[in-house]
Amino acid sequence: LLLVFADKINIVMHHSSQGMFKNNILSKSFNLEVFKSSIAILTIFFLLVVGSRFVSYFEQASEGNLDPSIIFYAVFLRFPDFISLLIPLSFFLGILITVSRLYADREIYAYFSTGIAPINLAKFIFPQALIFALCAFLLSFYLAPSGKEISNNLLKIDTFEEQILSLEPGEIYTLKNSSGFITSESREGLSLNNVTFFNQLNEDSLLISSSSLNIEKLGEEYDLSFEKGTMNSNLFSKDDRIFSTFGIFNFRVNEQSSTTGQVLGDYFNNQNTTLSSEFQWSLSFSVAIFILMFMAVYLGKVEPRKGRLSVILPGMFIYILYFSLLLLGKDYVSQNINTNFNLGLIHLVFGLFALVLFLRDKYFMLIPSRGILSFQSLLIILLILYMILMGVIL
Repeated sequence: LLLVFADKINIVMHHSSQGMFKNNILSKSFNLEVFKSSIAILTIFFLLVVGSRFVSYFEQASEGNLDPSIIFYAVFLRFPDFISLLIPLSFFLGILITVSRLYADREIYAYFSTGIAPINLAKFIFPQALIFALCAFLLSFYLAPSGKEISNNLLKIDTFEEQILSLEPGEIYTLKNSSGFITSESREGLSLNNVTFFNQLNEDSLLISSSSLNIEKLGEEYDLSFEKGTMNSNLFSKDDRIFSTFGIFNFRVNEQSSTTGQVLGDYFNNQNTTLSSEFQWSLSFSVAIFILMFMAVYLGKVEPRKGRLSVILPGMFIYILYFSLLLLGKDYVSQNINTNFNLGLIHLVFGLFALVLFLRDKYFMLIPSRGILSFQSLLIILLILYMILMGVIL
């Protein structure tokens, strides 16, 4: 009897160890596929965003409104902001694509045959989600705000000298931070020939035409010397107009500016504010990753005779609803400091939606997906909740 009992124990332990071994293999396989899909999607979206930003900045530089030498630094400083925004979307789509492929290729039944339920898939990738959530929080809370602010300040650095050096002969250039313009027939460094200069402040206006303009930098000032020309002022004013000719007309422009090196040096010295809206917004990335993870495991189920990518469109619809509400909520909290509204309410709504998907899969698998349990109905319910929350926020 003892031998028979021992044999039975060995058989049970053997089957148990085999099951654990299979689960470990399936867990590693699922984690690896989700990770590769997420990183690939993140890389593609990141390159698209960076590329579009470069195109936008170079277009401004071609119009003379931006110094081309600062474009790389301005985009580089926005890298943490771009990545933190793209991590939740990339991880969500990575899970959706992986789960939908498993259903479409019938590989998911290999998981089910070992007793693995969809909720176990979420448990498999929970450590991965934790890493992504931590990275998103650190980037969005510590690096992204300071990088974004310094990048914007860097783009605003546009000295009078830089504007003059961007001039092309025969072209009319509007002066940045001014309602005036300047044009010339030719340029040699900071010396312009046959110059027309116009500037207007309220009703006061100044129009200068001269044979040449020489610009000399004196510390923080620029000495502008017009030679052999005419000057008209108060062209659009009710006061008397002034017209005069001159041999040499000088005036100075005092302009405080920062160098690129100084701006970049502030990147690691800038202290991030701990405003409620900023902290909630940064924390929202991490919370959203876990909620989207649970939703993606159930939303990725593909019905027979449907394409594996048929779940991407409804998944993107839910994601857009989620983050558009978070954006509205962030703006509302930042504009109403004493409000009791919290972004946690939005996370709660979508967390309940993930719970509904879990209950629907666990307790209603044998019931046809119709009526109140259909996926379309769930989306309609979520849209109604979205409209209600928008009414609360606005």
